[in-house]
Amino acid sequence: MTKRTVLVVLLAWVVVLFAAGIVWRVLHPEAKPQPSPAATLASRQDGYYLCLNQPRLGSAQMRLLIARRLPHDVAAAAFRGCQEAQHR
Repeated sequence: MTKRTVLVVLLAWVVVLFAAGIVWRVLHPEAKPQPSPAATLASRQDGYYLCLNQPRLGSAQMRLLIARRLPHDVAAAAFRGCQEAQHR
């Protein structure tokens, strides 16, 4: 195989993978992008300070409190922060 043939094959492979990515995104629009690390950290801190002075809460109570008081935060990160505050 010549260098030109190898380059054409590699270029074709890149185009096929790019097209496959586009098709995947079109067929799976419900796949949400991951929250940024800054948003995750802020949510974890918010959850920590929310639960810091609370009496001992169960998991369900923590989730309800977070859903009510921090509706726009990353729920999993806020829950983790709340757990950390409760174990202090």
